[in-house]
Amino acid sequence: MQQGPKEFIECVSHIRQLSWLLLGSLTHCALHQGSTSCMPIPLDAGSHIADHLIIILIGFPEQSKTSVLHMCSLFHAFMFAQLWTIYCEQAAAAPSLQNQNQTEFSSSAILTGLEFWSRVTPSILQLMAHNKVMVEMVCLHVISLMEALQECNSTIFVKLIPMWLPMIQSNLKHLSAGLQLRLQAIQNRVNHQCLLGPTSGAPPIALRKWLQCTQFKMAQVEIQSSEAASQFYPM
Repeated sequence: MQQGPKEFIECVSHIRQLSWLLLGSLTHCALHQGSTSCMPIPLDAGSHIADHLIIILIGFPEQSKTSVLHMCSLFHAFMFAQLWTIYCEQAAAAPSLQNQNQTEFSSSAILTGLEFWSRVTPSILQLMAHNKVMVEMVCLHVISLMEALQECNSTIFVKLIPMWLPMIQSNLKHLSAGLQLRLQAIQNRVNHQCLLGPTSGAPPIALRKWLQCTQFKMAQVEIQSSEAASQFYPM
């Protein structure tokens, strides 16, 4: 993959646009439960989109110094990853429009989400190996990601948490006390959920609440980028 400055900013722009598309699609699903699914992005595009995120993750240490938009690129990458994960899960739960068995389509949609993470995670680890500052920055985004997926009762989160928790816990000494508390809260909810047994999908109210918060965060970052703010504070 080409990884120059031009490719980097093109990938960031594409991911920003795709994130807004996913947000609109998921909002439609949340407001019209049981209706025909709205899928503007085909699931089989997941592999190609993952390549965009890989370019952003690999290029971030160098390119983030260029401008506010470049500086915000990590936020855009992880926000898209949240949206894509829930998008795959909503596709799995929606009535299939494909000429295939519903169970088969649902399994394929969840597998798409898992394959996406299998491609992206090595680049996240590579970014964390860059320096201590990058470790805390990436851990902040990963913890926010885990909190969001946990809030949405994500089934993909349940499958990936055995990989994500050790990845963060191995860097515990580099994390602030606040991040350590947030990580412990995630662990406590995971343990509690194990006692309760498996559940499926996000309740409509929880999904709508998460989408509203996500829309607000995305809008705030877009405003900050457009105004060329001198500093960016991740949310």
